[in-house]
Amino acid sequence: MGNDVNITGVGIISSLGKNIQEHKKNLFSQAEGIKQKRFTNGNHELNSYVGAVEDELNVPDKYKGESRNFKLAFLAFEEAISSAKLNFSENKKIAICLGTSLGGKVLGQKALYDFEDGKRDIPSDMFEKRSLHHIVDELIAYHEIEASYYVISTACSASNNAVILGTQLLQDGKCDIAICGGCDELSDISLAGFTSLGAINEDSPCHPYSTGNGISLGEGAGFIVLEKKDGRYGKILGGSITSDAYHITAPKATGEGAAQIALNLSQQSGVSLDKIDYVNGHGTGTRANDSMEKSLIGKNFPLTTRVSSTKGQTGHTLGAAGIIETINCILAMEEQKVPATKTIENNTEDHFVRNKNIPKDITYALNFSFAFGGNNSGVLLSKNGTATKTYVSNERVNMNILSHASTFEKLGDLKEKYVEISENTSKITGLRYNDFSSSVKINPAQFRRLDNFSKMSATTVAKAIERSGLDLRKLDLSKIGILFTTSSGPLEVVEDIEKQIRVDGYDQVSASKFPFTVMNAAAGMLSILFKIKGPVSVIASNVGFADGITYAEEMMKNEKLSHILIVSASQWTDLSLLAWEKLGYDTDKFIPADYCSVMLIENSSNITEAKILGAEQIKYDNVKKSEEEIREYLNTIIELELSKNSIKFENIKGIVWNANKKTEAKEYCVVEKWLESTDIPIYKLDELSFSSDGSGEELDFILNNNRLIRGIYLIIAYSRFGGISIVLMEK
Repeated sequence: MGNDVNITGVGIISSLGKNIQEHKKNLFSQAEGIKQKRFTNGNHELNSYVGAVEDELNVPDKYKGESRNFKLAFLAFEEAISSAKLNFSENKKIAICLGTSLGGKVLGQKALYDFEDGKRDIPSDMFEKRSLHHIVDELIAYHEIEASYYVISTACSASNNAVILGTQLLQDGKCDIAICGGCDELSDISLAGFTSLGAINEDSPCHPYSTGNGISLGEGAGFIVLEKKDGRYGKILGGSITSDAYHITAPKATGEGAAQIALNLSQQSGVSLDKIDYVNGHGTGTRANDSMEKSLIGKNFPLTTRVSSTKGQTGHTLGAAGIIETINCILAMEEQKVPATKTIENNTEDHFVRNKNIPKDITYALNFSFAFGGNNSGVLLSKNGTATKTYVSNERVNMNILSHASTFEKLGDLKEKYVEISENTSKITGLRYNDFSSSVKINPAQFRRLDNFSKMSATTVAKAIERSGLDLRKLDLSKIGILFTTSSGPLEVVEDIEKQIRVDGYDQVSASKFPFTVMNAAAGMLSILFKIKGPVSVIASNVGFADGITYAEEMMKNEKLSHILIVSASQWTDLSLLAWEKLGYDTDKFIPADYCSVMLIENSSNITEAKILGAEQIKYDNVKKSEEEIREYLNTIIELELSKNSIKFENIKGIVWNANKKTEAKEYCVVEKWLESTDIPIYKLDELSFSSDGSGEELDFILNNNRLIRGIYLIIAYSRFGGISIVLMEK
């Protein structure tokens, strides 16, 4: 077993087919995957050309009530692990990296409409199913496995970024198997939003690299299995992410952010750009994207590098686009053939292959994905038998906390910056952040256009940067990254747009608001506001602040970053208060609050006020697991993290956990009982009286509390949906 990251399994479902063989056959036969379809919302309707999956989604009976997105993911996941002949009983460390833009938002829209109609008896499982991470929670439960997971939501680059992270985790020894993929279904919010932007081709299927008349949306899912053992489908050589720091919806015309990815991958792999045989471009069919890509390709690749976009057959599958097109690269290498762009232009004099597949020796293939917020992502693959090795970073990372900031830093902040949310719609009373005064560090015109979730994040980040004493203008901004974690995302603006569709119709929603409905909008705006051009990514988790630390460490290590902003944020609405009541959160103890926590991390051996030593997580089905088993999981990950840092348990100065996050979940009782068994000082954050439900007030408690002595601190957090996460910090 070598050091290469090999692709041992593949699974896909798209408008071209319900499995890999059907998809491949129809891809290379230039089959029509995009057809006109009618959508309705109340009295409103929309006819649009889309890449819809027309096959029946046959899943086990217990999943009939799941979202269409889950069903797509389930079928692709099952094919991938079957293809890889995985045996989950072999007790290997598993990481699941899923990219999705929507998660369960379609079911969330139904819950919102029921709520708006005055219904309060909405089933609790509907609220569970609407979260982004529910898909992975259920995949873990179905297979009765324990795993770490990262649900990445960077809009249209999400599943490409999932492949990148899975590769890095495998190379870093954090897992033995990485199952990476993505999924998204057709939805009202996507159809209405892109219609409002004037980005949809209303007259025909999209024509990438041609008319520039717009996109056709699609749906689908795909997964690949990555292992160190030999694989049938080639290997991943590396991946890279950059940010344009330019515009929330439009790419920078020069393509410099995407070009930087190509250069990064060339440096990582040792494969010069003139050796890359095939590029699967993002190729959406919009004038802005396609002209940027033509410039990018023309400036950086020779004519021997052939390029195509497969979106003319599948449509733009949003969060699934990266993985579906990575799989198309795998198929191109397997068939030694470039799948043509289905379009109306027939120019054969440039890099782009149109309407007719061409045979070609393909050793190296590059998949590009681009997204809202200026997110650029690239994955480099090679066919089997090449001597080129998968990139391994030997960079040593010291996660020193240079500065920090949060929306709540002293007890008086509750009165000054928050108002109560209590509309008699739930037994839970929440706290809404209400301090949106702009920082002098932020362009006021840009700030005014932000949604409240992005404003809260931007003002908190500005505060952390100011406290650091750094002048960002004097730094290499391509070596600064952003890792954004959230348990909620921008709920307010999502609900606003979904209500507007119902009232005004698909073509009347706010074009200025829609871009802020994607989970990475706030992170993308941070890169724009502060001109940060390094990697930007977003994960969704019920314990995001803890799980994001491992991801941030991988970004720093593999992209050789000098600094990274770890931003964790959550937002609450009347509907989410009812949701959490239905999900068994304690209506007396649990007071949820809008919250943002920011740590500016410097990769330096210099002594700062604190540093992150590491983090661990484990996810499982907490319905079937006993309290004894969960306690053993907790002990295992604590021992693992202490061992990595050569620290003895008795040397810990304090254990921090937010007891205000009280639920019916077994984990709450397990941690409470476990804490009773130790003599180490316990800090339950009683004086805070609130919980953000995963956005890092535990970290801020340690950093803001001058009464805590210097030393090692352990933070424990849990997921209501099945999981324990820990962070080890030195103050």
